[in-house]
Amino acid sequence: MGIHTIRPIRELDELELKELLRNKNIIISTHAFDHLGTGQRKLFKETELINTIQKESPRRIFLQENRRYALYYRKREGYLKLIIEIEKNKAVIVSFMNTLETPR
Repeated sequence: MGIHTIRPIRELDELELKELLRNKNIIISTHAFDHLGTGQRKLFKETELINTIQKESPRRIFLQENRRYALYYRKREGYLKLIIEIEKNKAVIVSFMNTLETPR
C-alpha cells in the first residue's frame, strides 16, 4: 500500500469542478471542525462553507495525490483552502483552513 500525499498532481479549471459537483450533495465531514477551538467554531458555519463552493469561483483547483481536491478561494486575509472528497452521490468537505498563498 502506497502513501498518498497532499501534493498537487493536476490543476483543474472551474468547468471541470462544476462537472465533478453536478448532482451531488455537498456535506461537511464530522471531522472537519475537529482542529478548531470553540471560539473559531462560532466563526465558521457549515452553511458558509457549503455556500462558498456553490456560489463563489475558486482561484485555483488542484487534484491531490491522495485523490482529494484542494479548492482555493480568495479572501481578504489570503485564501480559504477547502479540501473535498468526491464520492458517488456527494461531495464531502473534509477539511478547511486559511492560508496566505496557493501552491505554485
